[in-house]
Amino acid sequence: MAAKIAGNLEGGNVSIIVQQLQGAYERGQLKNALYQYWAQQVPKIFFTSAEVAISTQRTHDAVQAEEKLSRDVLFEPLEWFLCGGNPAAVFQQLQSLNNPPQLCGKVFKVGEPTYSCRDCCADPTCVFCIECFNKSTHKTHRYRMSTSGGGGYCDCGDVEAWKQDPWCDIHKQGLGQQSQNPIEKLPKDVAARAWEVLKIALQYAVDILLWEQMDGLPQDLEPSVQQNTYVTMLFNDEIHTYEQVINALTRAISCQQKEAVEFATVVDREGRSSVRYGNRKSCDQARSIIQRSTSLRSKPLKVEVMHTSVCAHQAFAQKVLNWLGQVVNHSDGLRHILCTTALQQPPTGDLCVVERLMLADTALWKIARVQCHQIMMGSLLMDQESKKQFSVLYTRNYPQVQMDFMADDHDHGVSIISLSVQIFTVPTLARYLIMEHDLLAIVIRTFLEQCASCRHGRYLLDREKLQKNFRRLQFPLLDLKYVLSMVPDQWNDQLKRKFMNGFKIMAELLTSMQGMDSVTRQVGQHIEMEPEWESAFNLQIKLAPAVAMMAGWCATDKMVLIDAFRIAVKALLEISQLDTVKKCKRRVCDQEAIVVDYTVSREPVSIHLPICRLLAGLYLQLGKYGLTFNSPELYGPLQPPIAMDLLEQPLKTLVMIAQVHAEMWKRNGYSLFHQVYYYHNVRCRSEMQDKDIIMLQVACAQMDPNQFLIALLNKFELMNWIEGDFDDFIRLFFYGRRRDVTEKGSSATDDLLRFTNSLVEEFLNFLIIIIGERYVPGIGQVSSEDMVKREVIHQLCISPMAHSDLSKALPENHKHETGMEAVIADVSTFKKPGVTGMGRYELKPEFYKDYNPFFYHYTRADQSKAKEAQLKRKKQEGESTACPPPEMPALSKEFSGLVNVLECDVFVHTIRTVFRRVNSSRSRSWTEAMVHRALHLVGMALNEEKRLYQTSPYIRFNFVKKATEGGSNSLYSALHDLLGKPRIQNHADLLTWAIDRFDEVKALKEQKQVMSDAQKAKKVSSKSKTDAERKKKAEAARKRREKILAQMSDMQKSFIRDNLELFEATGTELSSSPSMEVEGSPMVAPSQYPVAVGPDRSPATHVTLTTSTCILCQEDQEVSVGNKCVVLAAYVQRSTALSKSRGRVLEDPDKYDPLLVSPDLYHGVHTSTCGHVMHADCWQRFYEAIVAKEQRRALRFRHILSYEVDRGEFLCPLCETLSNTVIPILPPSTTIQPDSVSVDISLSFSDWLDGLKKTVEASQRAMMKEEEDKMESSDDLPVLSPCPLPSITKNMAEMAAQGFQQLFEYMTETGAQAPYSDSVKEMMKLFSRATYTNMLHDPPLPTKFGLGLDPNDDDDRVPITAWGTCAYTIRTLEWLLRDQGKPLFGSLSSRQADCITALVRVVTVSGSLSDPQTISKSALRLLSALLPQEPMKNVPCILDVDMFFTLVFLHVTFPSLYCDENTAAGGTIRGLALNDKHLLHLITATHLVQILLAANFSSADAPMDTEETAEGSAWVKLFMAVRKEAGLQTAVIPSGWQLQTYVRESVLPFLRCSALFFHCHTGVQSSAELQESGVSEFEPLCQYLALPPDLSSLLQQNSDVGNGYSVPHTIHSKWCQYPGIKESLASGPASLVKYPIAVNKLVPLPQDYSDVINKGSVFTCPRSDGDDSRAPTMCLVCGQMLCSQSYCCQTDLDGEPVGACTAHIYTCGAGVGIFLRVRECQILLLTGKTKGCFYPSPYLDDYGEHDQGLRRGNPLYLCQERYKKLQKLWLSHSIPEEVVHFMEANASFATIEWQHL
Repeated sequence: MAAKIAGNLEGGNVSIIVQQLQGAYERGQLKNALYQYWAQQVPKIFFTSAEVAISTQRTHDAVQAEEKLSRDVLFEPLEWFLCGGNPAAVFQQLQSLNNPPQLCGKVFKVGEPTYSCRDCCADPTCVFCIECFNKSTHKTHRYRMSTSGGGGYCDCGDVEAWKQDPWCDIHKQGLGQQSQNPIEKLPKDVAARAWEVLKIALQYAVDILLWEQMDGLPQDLEPSVQQNTYVTMLFNDEIHTYEQVINALTRAISCQQKEAVEFATVVDREGRSSVRYGNRKSCDQARSIIQRSTSLRSKPLKVEVMHTSVCAHQAFAQKVLNWLGQVVNHSDGLRHILCTTALQQPPTGDLCVVERLMLADTALWKIARVQCHQIMMGSLLMDQESKKQFSVLYTRNYPQVQMDFMADDHDHGVSIISLSVQIFTVPTLARYLIMEHDLLAIVIRTFLEQCASCRHGRYLLDREKLQKNFRRLQFPLLDLKYVLSMVPDQWNDQLKRKFMNGFKIMAELLTSMQGMDSVTRQVGQHIEMEPEWESAFNLQIKLAPAVAMMAGWCATDKMVLIDAFRIAVKALLEISQLDTVKKCKRRVCDQEAIVVDYTVSREPVSIHLPICRLLAGLYLQLGKYGLTFNSPELYGPLQPPIAMDLLEQPLKTLVMIAQVHAEMWKRNGYSLFHQVYYYHNVRCRSEMQDKDIIMLQVACAQMDPNQFLIALLNKFELMNWIEGDFDDFIRLFFYGRRRDVTEKGSSATDDLLRFTNSLVEEFLNFLIIIIGERYVPGIGQVSSEDMVKREVIHQLCISPMAHSDLSKALPENHKHETGMEAVIADVSTFKKPGVTGMGRYELKPEFYKDYNPFFYHYTRADQSKAKEAQLKRKKQEGESTACPPPEMPALSKEFSGLVNVLECDVFVHTIRTVFRRVNSSRSRSWTEAMVHRALHLVGMALNEEKRLYQTSPYIRFNFVKKATEGGSNSLYSALHDLLGKPRIQNHADLLTWAIDRFDEVKALKEQKQVMSDAQKAKKVSSKSKTDAERKKKAEAARKRREKILAQMSDMQKSFIRDNLELFEATGTELSSSPSMEVEGSPMVAPSQYPVAVGPDRSPATHVTLTTSTCILCQEDQEVSVGNKCVVLAAYVQRSTALSKSRGRVLEDPDKYDPLLVSPDLYHGVHTSTCGHVMHADCWQRFYEAIVAKEQRRALRFRHILSYEVDRGEFLCPLCETLSNTVIPILPPSTTIQPDSVSVDISLSFSDWLDGLKKTVEASQRAMMKEEEDKMESSDDLPVLSPCPLPSITKNMAEMAAQGFQQLFEYMTETGAQAPYSDSVKEMMKLFSRATYTNMLHDPPLPTKFGLGLDPNDDDDRVPITAWGTCAYTIRTLEWLLRDQGKPLFGSLSSRQADCITALVRVVTVSGSLSDPQTISKSALRLLSALLPQEPMKNVPCILDVDMFFTLVFLHVTFPSLYCDENTAAGGTIRGLALNDKHLLHLITATHLVQILLAANFSSADAPMDTEETAEGSAWVKLFMAVRKEAGLQTAVIPSGWQLQTYVRESVLPFLRCSALFFHCHTGVQSSAELQESGVSEFEPLCQYLALPPDLSSLLQQNSDVGNGYSVPHTIHSKWCQYPGIKESLASGPASLVKYPIAVNKLVPLPQDYSDVINKGSVFTCPRSDGDDSRAPTMCLVCGQMLCSQSYCCQTDLDGEPVGACTAHIYTCGAGVGIFLRVRECQILLLTGKTKGCFYPSPYLDDYGEHDQGLRRGNPLYLCQERYKKLQKLWLSHSIPEEVVHFMEANASFATIEWQHL
């Protein structure tokens, strides 16, 4: 059908359709013509069959065909008609008529980077796109980076969004353009057609999307032929989970799990999906099953049965919306026409299109909503006038839209209310809406009506609604913040009136909150059920910014402030009148006061007092206009409140909190404690605790100080304590109770005393806060910067802090700013971080004097930490330990009365009472904390008197006079009586300071600037005595410390002497291991240069037998092949870290040949160990216990472990490092095998080479003869059988034959071979099995000691994989050292050195313990590759063989080359050392030819003018000869110096690996040059390996330099002419391994993280037809971007669904991966399917911190040191170990389904 329609359009049929449309247009019947055309064509394109209707059956080709068909049939004729010609040309012409845009308006995709300038933005919602930001001046400002959630657009060019520089360089071009109606620029015919086409298309799309009759279409769209086909359409909601939808679908439509997952993914992404195609009955049946299966615990899923024609037209309507968006982007005029059409009200009086969409938003599905919102943003919101009209419609319908959203089941991001931010954040628009449409009142009233009910004219909050729906209820409060974000510069009467309307409703809302969640103290028994309290605090947190912003608005106009103050006072008075208040008289020290009789410990008290706090915030603004509390204009007709009215409510709350701190409310449960916590928390304290204190300070400033203190004492229930002898009262209380039950009475007395003492402490602390907390603008003469500075100082007094921690400790304003950046540099210094940790701020020393130990924003924990830190600092600096009260700023005029509290009679009496009870030996009613606070208050009074006298001598403040009245009974005398009291020894320094300050102020007041000599002498004497005592104590403490340290040192030395063997066995407890030298232990320089290879090798450094201690049984064990075996816990893992062919995988493990290893190392096995030693039998019992424990545990109780027992994994018993096998520990080879160095065998290299050639030739001839006899070919590997040694030597010269015979004779002397114990053999087999199963099986099979399953021990590849892991591990360590720039020897850790030492020893003897015939065949195959005679099947050319692996394999197999059935296992040939030397020379020569063949020089590598050397000239000749033999053309001939440098650099990695191998094998120490970095290694390595310094001699015949070690030319020729050489070279440099082999590195990352975000934002899900990925994740190994943590990209791995990252690690990293999660800015480490962890990102901000989730938004830049650390983690194969350690340390990691990432 599709092909038929497309065929009808060929040959000019489009022009016929356009002509028909033109005729209809001229007749005024365009709408009918289009509708008839769409009615016939749309059902033929969309939903034509199940293959295109069912989302899971739609193929990519079907989607592309449908898209092309709809384009050709439906949209192309429409565009030709609209344009009146070629659309491409006309649209280009229209675009040229546009003015350069002043607004960017780019609509953000999900995850796209956005930037907000913290210095210039009007509010935090104003953002730039990355293109505009990079072209703006804001890049040099303080900016915040984040990722878009989708739905917003770039604000570049919006002058109201930015305080300065609103344009980037791109959009500055639009400035100065004359404003002209863009429609006038359109050609008149195009404009006329556009009015009709755009109106019809928009009307059609909206009508169809909002069509409610699912079984038929509107009459004008009914097709001529009606089909009876339906679909079951499943809709998305945010209630049901993926699993619920999947389960419902599998039951309803009988689909597979995978297909159900795809359905659920489509539903989640697009909002709906058709899941059944067929007749009405079958579709109804599917609907009923889905709804029934999802309605058990919640409302069922929405499912509709729809006619396919309805679905087809709705699919087309969505495309129409997209097409409209594309069309209007071409022309401002077309956009203007669309905006006018959308906002135009029909003549019938119906709603306009925009209003219809607005009110029906919740009826649409997800993708349809998004498209409607995008067309609104792309058209209406880009035009200022249209935006204004849209905002009016939105405001008018705001209550209904919010009500619909409350009933909706979709998230905020896909709702029409998400567009609020685009409207309400525009200051002029917001003010217009306030003035003309009463926006403030509408928003607040909408919220109030949705969460409260009106009773008796007063709103009461509905707790059930708050608790259940607050997640949706909060958005009006967010809109309120948007509206209030910009304070008006000027007011008019209408704005004032409408603002006050909103303020009144806000007051009603706050009144409804006043007294919420009131509590009464529980006495006797604990509360039975914890009350719900979170809703009120959630409301407080969301509402607090709006309340503060409204107070900010009020502060900008005097009359507005007065009106608002009246409303708040009226509300407070009305609330007070509702409560019955009983008053009483209280008297303290002849002072009397009338107080409210309200006992907090017995009456209900609430922590929520928003009206009081609103009034406190407004009161602080009165001073700006010269208004005071008593100003008559403040109240108007209202009765002015008295100070006691202001005091009562916050005082009750603060007293309750004090009693909570005194543990009097413990029986009220955790709900109250949580409320108190949040009351002090930084998120709430600005509008709760701080405002309560301000209100009390207001009352205190207006009241008589004595009356104020009496009111406080009464409310704190301390009248008994302050009056009479409280201790006598306690004794009477005690004896009165003793008659009944002594124990109970004693307990009650202790409780009363403890409660009272705690309340006195809280009371005194309360006075310190009321009088001393002046760092609030309006209370003290300070600025907001001073306030922030004080907060920072006190936070840094606790400890040095990171920037993020400091930011969290400071309150934020509505712009999420703390103000810290403006002051932090003044008070602190920044210490930059290292490779780990974060940068920290440290307080400058000169600011420690501002430390206040009773800072009111300290928690109790903070207070204790700060005090401890300051005491420690003072002791270190030798200062007095006193922390006196800091100097306080002057009070403002309105609050000057606060200081009177410090000189009133009640205050002096209170402090004197405290001191008097301290002096009383019988008193129990005092504490050290009480004394500390009393001394602090005395210091505050003295500091205040000194300040006032020096700055304002006319102010009368007489604390000193009051304190000295009464003679011996005075406060001053009480202070002196405390001197020398041991009871307050901890505060002796503070007491001394207080007395000194007392005398200083007293003298100052008496105008005695210079003290008398007697006073001075007395003072100096007292001070000197105190200083002398302090110094004496410090000296005694120092001597005591030195004595203790000396004793500890002697004990330590004695312990070391007694346990010398234990200390010699550190590292892996291998005292004599060669690894100790690798670790860098001190060595004695040898008398001659050390040589590790050949008959002339140096003696081994360590030859003694070693002992080790088992970590399980703690028994010592001598390491010997004949004793019980000891093992190292090890971890064997497959690896692609060294791969030079990333993405190449092991396709068929059964046919893999591990003997001839490819040089690209695309697949290998790495082994690591933690270095801890166990007996083999101890380990077996340990592991069997783990397996038995796991098998005994019931399946339902099992949880995900950090290791998988069924795969042989376990944790080291000591360090808990992940392991899956063990490595047997063997003694050095010199103690196992006889020393072959001393054997004198005369055999030249050429004769040795000739013997091997004859061996290979004879074996090949025998094999070919055998194949001819069989007369059949086979695909199996060639099997070469060794010929007997005599058959080889008979064809050699006599002397050569004799030497060759001696070389391969086995030593059979008595005692030459110690027997291998069964334990050692078994452990060696076990290790070989582990390498075999990990290399060739996915997942790895369990070992024999895992679940009892035994791999194929008969497979010849089992021992070879063990040899391979040794070579691979050494190669890895060489790469690691080279990457870090460390020397070859002396840089490895003990565990790395012990690992390769153990591996080399195991591998060296494994060949002699395996089947000799198998080993011999392996040796022949290796030699056939090195000495090719005739081309053999599956024997590659030298370019396809790694030479270091070949060296290791031949070292193992060569002794068994000529063995026979009678050769005893474990035998050793005489010429082992000489064979090693000859082998190394041969393989090195082969590697050199590899390097020359792979060389690729270009003309760009022009050589420098350097002097040619003989070696360089020789390399040039060899280079030309080798390439000539290979038949290669040489375009560029390098210079000798260039070629010599290239060869040396290329061969160096091979030499380094060989040196490590032979060092571990022979134990010969290295030279000093190889233990230093930055030194040339080539010559020392050649000497160490017994190679000539001029390696070209190995390939030159008749060379004097080579000393007879030249490889004959005939072998060169065979290497270069072997089949496969030309093919490998012809494939180009890309397929060859490039020399020198570079170390693999993680992919390079951009320096700026925004580039990473941008790359992630353009990445689309590969399985979702171009949709954005929700969690783009980058593989740091190969750089591929993946769609992680999403059902859409799940694949099956071994029959189990896994996520994209988990699937990727098996193709890229052999089961191990390292990823960067782009939007979370965190590293993901994965190992296997079920293990993973998150790791800090290498991207740091300027403060040295990573920003997980981009929560802070600071610019992030790549830290190279951190990235190198990740590189080391990956290259050292430590990712599994790191993951396991994280999972063991953090149990929450075990709950994450890592396989789905």
